[in-house]
Amino acid sequence: YKIDRNHRYHTNRMVSAIKLANLEIHQEAERKTDCHGMGTTVVAAIFVDGVVLIGHVGDSRLYRLRDGRLEQMTEDHSLLNDYVKMKRLSAGDAASFPHKNVIVRALGMKPSVEVDIIVDQPRLNDLYILCTDGLSGMVPDPEMAELAGSEPDLDKLCERLIAAANAHGGLDNITVVCARLEPL
Repeated sequence: YKIDRNHRYHTNRMVSAIKLANLEIHQEAERKTDCHGMGTTVVAAIFVDGVVLIGHVGDSRLYRLRDGRLEQMTEDHSLLNDYVKMKRLSAGDAASFPHKNVIVRALGMKPSVEVDIIVDQPRLNDLYILCTDGLSGMVPDPEMAELAGSEPDLDKLCERLIAAANAHGGLDNITVVCARLEPL
């Protein structure tokens, strides 16, 4: 992949890694008939040079809990989100939208993929939650914020978030990684 001279080194590394993963998935799906149509989503973060560099494709998400406020940092690449952005669907109607699991951008769908990059300026005690829609689709943001704000142990927090998603029905694969910026 060509280096984008408008981006810093680590941004190019992130984009290239995700694009390479996309190409590998796409080629595997093309080679094996039982894998045809296979794809996945990705959210990744690198803590480097005083920033958090976030790369993402699909509807896996990165949230940041700062001063008790949970913020979704990534934007879903889904049909549902597209309809909401185009104002064809209100936020209230989103819960009953029949195609909420339709992804419009994912790894493996095409030989190349556009990767969203976000650069965040972290503060001490910021908590980052990287997760699949198995968590974000099952656990409402206020409940996620409450759990994240009440559990200081990151391993236990991941376990509690997964348990909450399962308690709400656990309808999809649940993957969670948590990271917090702490003083040395």
